[in-house]
Amino acid sequence: GPRVVGYGLYYFIYSTWKGRTVYLEDIYVTPEYRGQGIGSKIIRRVAQVALDQGCSQFRLAVLDWNQRAMALYKALGAQDLTEAEGWHAFTFDGEAMRKLAGK
Repeated sequence: GPRVVGYGLYYFIYSTWKGRTVYLEDIYVTPEYRGQGIGSKIIRRVAQVALDQGCSQFRLAVLDWNQRAMALYKALGAQDLTEAEGWHAFTFDGEAMRKLAGK
């Protein structure tokens, strides 16, 4: 029967510069199904959802060691904002977040 071989987890955010945005938090394709266009299909579907929902952009992040994913995103037309605009991602978690909140 049907079997899940991949998924894309996305949600909507708002950019003060670009407006409504889709953020692809996670994309995964099981190893035995990689290289068959499934990741591209997932990304294309998220782009369709973004347009259908009136989004002006579709964002995602990838770790620097994942060259295969970066090559796919670029081949599909994505712009690397670290290269193009110098953006860096930051996080406050655990103790840093508690300290910041005064707790």
